[in-house]
Amino acid sequence: MAQGLRPASALDGKRSLAQYVHNVWGVDNGYIGGDVYAIAKSSDGFLWLGTEHGLVRFDGFEFTLIQAPLADQRPIGAVRGMVEDRDGTLWIRLDGPRLLRYRDGIFEDAAIKLSFFDPVLTAMAPDHAGNMFLWGIQKKLLRFRGNRFQPLLNEAPDFLMISIVESTTGSIWLGTRDSGLYRVDVGVPIQVVPETGIHSVNALAPSEHGGVWIGSETGLHLWENGALVPLELPGPLRHAQVLALVRDRYRNLWVGTDNGMYRLDSERKVVTGFYRHPDDPRILSIYEDDEGGLWFAGSHSIERFRDGMFTAITKRETELNEVDGPVFADDANRTWFAPATGGLFCLEGSSVKRIPVDGLGRDVIYSIDGSKDELWLGRQHGGLTELMRRNGHWVSRTFTQRDGLAQDSVYTVTRAHDGSVWAGTVSNGVSVLRDGRFKTYAMNNEPQSKVIFSSLEAADKKMWFTSSGGLMSFDGDHWVTYPAVAVVPRLDLLTVFEDSGHVLWVGTSRGLARFEGGQIEVMHNLPQALSEEILNIAQDSMGFLWVVTGQHVLQIDRTKLMSGNLQKEDVVSYGGDDGLIETQGVRRNRSLVSDPSGRIWFSSLHSLAVADVSGAAGYPQPVRVRIESATAEGISPESKQSMILPPNTQNITFRYGGTNLAMPERTRFRYRLDGLDQSWSIGASSRQVVFTPLSPGSHTFRIMASSALGVWNGPESDIVFQVQPALWQTWYFRTLGVILGGALGVALYRFRLMQVTSQLNRRFQDRLAERTRIAQDLHDTLLQDVISASMQLDVAQDYVPEDSAAKPQVRRVLHLMRQATAEGRAALRGLRTIDSSASLEEAFKKLADELSHTTTSTYEITSRGTPRDLKPAVRDEVCRIGREAYINAVSHAKASKINITVEYGSGSFHFMVTDNGCGIDSEILKRGRDGHWGLAGMKERAREIGCAVKIRSHTPGGTEVELSIPAAIAYVPQNSERFYSPWQMLRRYSRQENERKRPR
Repeated sequence: MAQGLRPASALDGKRSLAQYVHNVWGVDNGYIGGDVYAIAKSSDGFLWLGTEHGLVRFDGFEFTLIQAPLADQRPIGAVRGMVEDRDGTLWIRLDGPRLLRYRDGIFEDAAIKLSFFDPVLTAMAPDHAGNMFLWGIQKKLLRFRGNRFQPLLNEAPDFLMISIVESTTGSIWLGTRDSGLYRVDVGVPIQVVPETGIHSVNALAPSEHGGVWIGSETGLHLWENGALVPLELPGPLRHAQVLALVRDRYRNLWVGTDNGMYRLDSERKVVTGFYRHPDDPRILSIYEDDEGGLWFAGSHSIERFRDGMFTAITKRETELNEVDGPVFADDANRTWFAPATGGLFCLEGSSVKRIPVDGLGRDVIYSIDGSKDELWLGRQHGGLTELMRRNGHWVSRTFTQRDGLAQDSVYTVTRAHDGSVWAGTVSNGVSVLRDGRFKTYAMNNEPQSKVIFSSLEAADKKMWFTSSGGLMSFDGDHWVTYPAVAVVPRLDLLTVFEDSGHVLWVGTSRGLARFEGGQIEVMHNLPQALSEEILNIAQDSMGFLWVVTGQHVLQIDRTKLMSGNLQKEDVVSYGGDDGLIETQGVRRNRSLVSDPSGRIWFSSLHSLAVADVSGAAGYPQPVRVRIESATAEGISPESKQSMILPPNTQNITFRYGGTNLAMPERTRFRYRLDGLDQSWSIGASSRQVVFTPLSPGSHTFRIMASSALGVWNGPESDIVFQVQPALWQTWYFRTLGVILGGALGVALYRFRLMQVTSQLNRRFQDRLAERTRIAQDLHDTLLQDVISASMQLDVAQDYVPEDSAAKPQVRRVLHLMRQATAEGRAALRGLRTIDSSASLEEAFKKLADELSHTTTSTYEITSRGTPRDLKPAVRDEVCRIGREAYINAVSHAKASKINITVEYGSGSFHFMVTDNGCGIDSEILKRGRDGHWGLAGMKERAREIGCAVKIRSHTPGGTEVELSIPAAIAYVPQNSERFYSPWQMLRRYSRQENERKRPR
């Protein structure tokens, strides 16, 4: 796989066949073999081969034989022709009347789809506009345009047409099997081309001047201006059987014969190349793809010629055994190089010339710099030589030690912007030539500082030099040395380069380094190739950095290198597949340079190579992604356009490829699945990805590809698919679940509330029964006994004389007994349930009226909401808590105004007593008062009925006693609110049945 000189001026493709990158795919590479009658590339990036066995698809890695592209139909057999039209549709001509169409992975029978029938189709070809010509023995010449076939001939003789081409003037040329050549012009009947002596025309191609190239059974011919043109052809081509003709983008004519392939310079009409496969000499078909690759095939292999990144100048062009020297590109589009064997050469246009200068033929040139009319050469033994162009000739002048040069062995030379020339010597420092006089800088007394490896003038006009002693700079007044020893012991600095961002890069014996902030920073965590000895550095027109090591030619993404995110895939290594004959760098200053156009020139041991990065076919072009298949858990959906996957699908697999067939192995892919990935994946060359797990809903798989240079400039491809939710994942199921869950929660709450209410009611009934029993006992025993004793004592009092000493004591005991009776009656009133016949508001009004004779306080009772019946125990406790709060406001707080608020809410019963008294001390409110149980009693009574009492007080400012009771606890249930458990319903039904059956 070699490639040679591509002219540096035009890069127009006029090169020998050995100058192309040549690829061969045979049986060992998976090629199935067989005669290939047609080659074409479809818009989705597949290469298609029409063979005697059927249709073969090639994706850059694998060959796939497609014998039955249409479902439920027999194998198609041999493929006789293929054309891709302007819409990207691939037309496939089979034997007989069969015609297929292919686009975006879908085949269809075009004859049936378009209601088109012809017993036999014999030829097809594209026109200049990208439409398709088709010839049938019945319908004759047709053009497919506007989604229909248009006839171009009303009448035509019956002959077997096998080739069609449209000339540059718009004429249509027809080649027949046995009847010679015909011509068709718009509005003119078909014309036979007379006196050619050519009977069987296998292939046609347009010529430069409106004529046609004719490939026949008896050789190659050219018809122009109404006659055959004499050609200077080698004997084998004059008599060969021509089977295929193609004109490429460089106007070369490629001729496939039964004995190899020829290339003609169509302007000079002379053969400029010949290729013959030793095992398969026939070339049955030739095709040029959209990337400039030239595909051709016989019966044993498929082959390709293509441009590489580099064009190499070898000893065949220069007649030199070695190059191995420096290179310099001036601003006149000339490239200068000096081989290790001595002398100076200039590449101008497509020619290489030796520059005849006395003494240069026997001396080695280490370094070259200058401009288009002035060159400076650093020589191994001859000092410093200036070349000047005078009247079209080069004249020289040489400076040596006798002229003040530090040493006659000059390893590096740099011409500065002010015209001064800096010469770095092999072992004696730096000399500068300014105004015809030399000045030498010995640097210092250290020997290693006097060995100069490279020199550079930076954008700020500062001079930089590298040596074993470190990196040195000179600003016109002062020298500064940045020793390499401070970085890594025994580190040699071999070259220095300033990029377009004015960053200084240093090539060292241990990898790439950067000069920043006055320090040499050796970069770590770089790909292994960048840790080798760096010989030279350059930058191309697209901003990529280029590095030459002892074994590699590398292209680096400068942006990622600067950011510290450089990955292995961000470094492109070039080799034989890119047109390089060798990749070993040479130890010369400027053996890797860029010219004014941004092209990269590289000097190696046996060749000189140039890379036009922005114009290299197949390298910077964007690559589209072709999504080949999508498989969900082993099942492929029928259509990738509307993919609906069944419930519980956990994974999906995508297979894809790029449309770049020139270098598919360099294409990388990055992808993301919306909803699963937050960012793009890291670029990888894998052509398959699996996503798992998948969630129900709509997903979009997005993918894009990089160019062969690693630039993500391709368009994004995507495919939308939907995973159907399982029943339990549907929105209505979840909504129903929420509703049922809420209903269950309400039911549990109601059930628990019923249990609590039942427990409270039982507790209330037990307390009420206990208090009634105690009241009865007090009334029937103790109180009756006290009253009886009091009555007897009252009778006894009458018998005691007034003057008796016992009379006052009896009166006092009687008074105490009457007082005990009154207190007992009061206690009985407290134990008995408050009269429920009066409303709660009336009960508190009665309480306030009873106490009004003992206080000057005023009161106000407020009722809110619709009054409802309270459960007796609840009403009793509310009254007692309210009574205690009212008495405290009157007796202890000395309040002048008391407000009682009763609120019948739907969710709760609310009761509050507020006053404007002196308030309660915070400590008393928190801990209570010794011997007083009012506050503690209110809290206990509130807990007994399942709620809490809130007592808030401000000293001064008054007190608030607030009680809030849930409605289910406070109110007597109404019929509509009554909740029955199943057991209660059963008992209720039983009671109703018993009542109904009881005799009346």
